[in-house]
Amino acid sequence: MVKLFLTLAFILGTIFGSFLSVIIYRTKTDKPGIVLGRSICPFCKKKLKFRYLIPILSWLFLRGKCGYCGKKIGIHYLALEIITGLVFVTTFLTFNFIEIKFDQFFVNYEMLKFFIFYTIEFLFLITIFFYDLEYKEIPDKFSITAIFIAIAGNIIMHTLSPLNMAIGGISIFLFFALQFLLSNGKWIGGGDLRLGMLIGVLLGWDKGLVALTIAYIIGAILSLILIGMKKLNRKSQIPFGPFLITGTLVAFFFGQQILNWYLGGIFIGL
Repeated sequence: MVKLFLTLAFILGTIFGSFLSVIIYRTKTDKPGIVLGRSICPFCKKKLKFRYLIPILSWLFLRGKCGYCGKKIGIHYLALEIITGLVFVTTFLTFNFIEIKFDQFFVNYEMLKFFIFYTIEFLFLITIFFYDLEYKEIPDKFSITAIFIAIAGNIIMHTLSPLNMAIGGISIFLFFALQFLLSNGKWIGGGDLRLGMLIGVLLGWDKGLVALTIAYIIGAILSLILIGMKKLNRKSQIPFGPFLITGTLVAFFFGQQILNWYLGGIFIGL
């Protein structure tokens, strides 16, 4: 029974992931009809039939090409659907709102509220991840909306205190603002400042610090690898948003274990 719900969570996540790709494209191109408009090929502009819109399967069946004009469809579309599906599964495992008793299942509505709240936040984070990855910018409409939802959700469900959110959001914002000013916008972009505030109000100052640490470690390692492969040079700029969001997701799901491990190591050393 649990495997069935995990499968359903993954399928639902891939459907949302497919929808996010539409939002990303139409936000960038300023196309109308984000919710109700028909999906089209970005190259030949033909409206896509239903069989071309099945998450993951359509991309694999078409071998990453448009079913009409044969132009290549970026693998990031496939990655977006898979990652969103996996995030849904992980969130469901964290906030399992299905209770099984005597081969019957019941809904734990308290856990369901947590699942819905964090799923919405993660959808914003995934959207920002792929938007920044593809276009090297972070629209305020995503980050600022997610900030207000995070503040409201944490207050309503008592997951973080207002003080913790304030310290987390302001401190990370100021940390990025200092880098922005010192580098004249070369080290970090303006959108990263709002993303930093989002991370702080969503995770609090402690897990927010974990998210930053993970983001900088992953960013440094990947940059060194790409420089070694001559895919980048020392002056190349890569979007930092995907690293921040990766760090945020890791910190959310495993941040307490990381903090316990780190603090335990300190106390053992003492």
